Amino acid sequence: MNILLLGYGDIAQRSARLMVADNHQVVGACRNPDNKPLINGVETVAADASNEQDLRALFSARKVDLVVVTLTPSEYSKEGYRQGYVVPCRHLQQVISELSYSPYVIYVSSTGVYGQREGEWVDESSPTAPDSDSGQMLLQAEHLIRDLPVPSTILRCSGIYGEGRDFMRKQLQQGKATLRDSWTNRIHQDDVASFIFHLVRFPQHRHRLFLVSDDKPTKQYQVYQYLAEQEGVELNGPVEPGPGPRGSKRCSNRLLRSTGYSLLYPSYKEGLAQP
Repeated sequence: MNILLLGYGDIAQRSARLMVADNHQVVGACRNPDNKPLINGVETVAADASNEQDLRALFSARKVDLVVVTLTPSEYSKEGYRQGYVVPCRHLQQVISELSYSPYVIYVSSTGVYGQREGEWVDESSPTAPDSDSGQMLLQAEHLIRDLPVPSTILRCSGIYGEGRDFMRKQLQQGKATLRDSWTNRIHQDDVASFIFHLVRFPQHRHRLFLVSDDKPTKQYQVYQYLAEQEGVELNGPVEPGPGPRGSKRCSNRLLRSTGYSLLYPSYKEGLAQP
């Protein structure tokens, strides 16, 4: 299978390693491929996802069977999210509509499109009413992907953590941890990559939308308590009531589980135990 990774950051690179090991032809496209690690079997090309001509060139150079889209904001503002997500998805919609064939598209999004703040359970059928600028831009981008004239799957990932993604541990070590009595959800970066590969291998499980989260929604302060035990750090300060900046919700991964995918890190305890 010819696979195009549009956006070639950490998740795409982890996915690429799995794909080339399974004998797929993989191209990773990003602005600065020279800055990326070399992965045997992956061809990297320079392309800007927010440039329609670059996208058109990617698809005219090869027949693409499957596209994995992993985008990032140009800056952490409403305009940064619009430029990083909405603009590329609009261009992708236009370019794909011109093709004489139908690639399958996997688009990595975020549970930031939900606005629940009272600890509600959410799944793929739950209403989306983001109360942040970033969430609104993410949802606009999802709508563009959903309206593509080809098959697509949207992956709404909860908080991605793992190597190089250790914000909470750093806050704890620096004495800056703020404890909250709010529900949080997370997914290890290796599980995101592995679930993408799972959908590559098993086309029969390609639903239109998945929540990608682990088995154990957890109160934020409880994660800090676990990290403090690991680090031998004493936690000080009260547990603040109410939702945090990202709300308070519990993400169900029942649909993901129904595909037969087995999580590498079923909860934060397994994932955070890794060096």
